[in-house]
Amino acid sequence: MNKTLHQLLYVSVEARRQSEEDLVSLLEQSRANNEISGVTGMLVYYKRHFLQILEGDKETAFDLFGKIRKDERHGSVILFWDQAIEKRSFDRWTMAFVNLNTVDPARLHGFSEFLKKGFQELSDENLTTAQKLLVQCKDFLN
Repeated sequence: MNKTLHQLLYVSVEARRQSEEDLVSLLEQSRANNEISGVTGMLVYYKRHFLQILEGDKETAFDLFGKIRKDERHGSVILFWDQAIEKRSFDRWTMAFVNLNTVDPARLHGFSEFLKKGFQELSDENLTTAQKLLVQCKDFLN
């Protein structure tokens, strides 16, 4: 039976301040687990907020999202979209990561107003902006 690929986008606020070591640990754990479960995606961190896309079969993606909602590191977890997809957008990464706090704002032309509001204010009107930001974040990956 062929499983349908699915993509989820959620935002959350860190429940407690994450140190650089905390973020590295989170990434290592996520990448190892995602490798086993066949999940790909990207995590963007900015001013205590997370914006993440998860890709995989629908059941696996929602199981992982359920774990994230229960994870003590995340607060105010909001699912903004889930959709069936034909192909993965982040197929090269078990979990790509961009810390926007370390990116020169001049490289984020056109996103300053969106970033000022924070990820928690995603709405139907600016969801396309979030998608474009994630695509641009690929430029900051190795």
